[in-house]
Amino acid sequence: MKISIGLFLLLAIVNCYAQTFGNTFTNQTKTKIDNIFSAYSKLNSAGYAIGIVKSTNVLYIKGYGSANLDYKIPITASSAFDIASVSKQFTAACIALLITDKKITLETPAETFIPELSKYKDTIRIKHLIYNTSGIIDYYKLPRPDGESWVTFNYFNNNYCIKVSLSQDTLAFKPNDKWDYCNINYMLLVKIVEKVSGQSFKEFCIQRLFILLGMTHTLINDDNTEVIPNRVTPYNERTHEIVDAYRKEGFDVNYNDGKWIQHPRNSPHYGGSGVVTTINDLIKWSENFFTKKFGGQEFYDLMHHTETFANGKNNQAFGLYFDTLKGRSYVAWDGGDYGVSSQLIRFINEKIVIIVLSNIGTREAYKKANTIAEILINKTFITPAIANQIESLRTE
Repeated sequence: MKISIGLFLLLAIVNCYAQTFGNTFTNQTKTKIDNIFSAYSKLNSAGYAIGIVKSTNVLYIKGYGSANLDYKIPITASSAFDIASVSKQFTAACIALLITDKKITLETPAETFIPELSKYKDTIRIKHLIYNTSGIIDYYKLPRPDGESWVTFNYFNNNYCIKVSLSQDTLAFKPNDKWDYCNINYMLLVKIVEKVSGQSFKEFCIQRLFILLGMTHTLINDDNTEVIPNRVTPYNERTHEIVDAYRKEGFDVNYNDGKWIQHPRNSPHYGGSGVVTTINDLIKWSENFFTKKFGGQEFYDLMHHTETFANGKNNQAFGLYFDTLKGRSYVAWDGGDYGVSSQLIRFINEKIVIIVLSNIGTREAYKKANTIAEILINKTFITPAIANQIESLRTE
């Protein structure tokens, strides 16, 4: 096969990048990353845990701040965080497994397993739940029948949320016509997993996902009384604005009682959220997308499968979305709730994973992850220009 001099030189440059990557992750790079979290590096602050991986090589793991401010327990890679909506990819993974088992398809009507959905004129299919195009109104957009707030200080569970959403006799829009982020979609997927498998969602996840992936410190928090080893305590910053927000919801939160507001999660809802896990376990989950040892190519393809709907949106996969940062393609999903924030971002071509978990409810883990990504791009990533030139020369 004839190889041009230009292609030879470009391949040599790429090989140089690949060989030097490990060496470029220097103490200087680590210091730049540490500086992102400098305000949270003391034990009198809630904080963050991070993990950075290239393929199956762990480049950097670190914790900043306290997992529990009462006892000043430091955050580590073994600290167990509620990862909020990053949980959705695990719910979607369960659906992917049932599809590979040939027990359902994306076209299967959801009412097959959830008869209450048959009241709607238009058929809601499993794909509409996966891709957030069902038209179901999310629970927190509707008033609670008991008049309480949806703030997670108050108790509510999946069944309660589903009942509230499905109390509406009409959909917000015809399935497929629009995209609308909706946690109820993923709570209904939980019901489908349970009906098809005959197991509780927690047991299905443990037996079919977590154990096989070696994620022995990951679980579904479906019981708010459960003791979870190394669980971090969620906090919000005690700013005037945040205290006002709590007071508006009917909670007697003081303005001048320290820097932090402790926010326990008393509402065991899951599917759209509810996974508690660690940096160490999320590294195992992320590495599998490079090795494909669990699930093989079929599982990988399903997790990344997208469809184009009438709304034109086509970048959502199975609890993941596709996007780019400075020309680099990635898949990700971020999560945020009262007292927690999370992001898991995976750069496909570069095989880089950045995980950021926080017990601060600022919903800014994704910003921290993007800042880390920009540092790594400036230091070590192959430029898009080089990648594009290689592709063009291959076709000559």
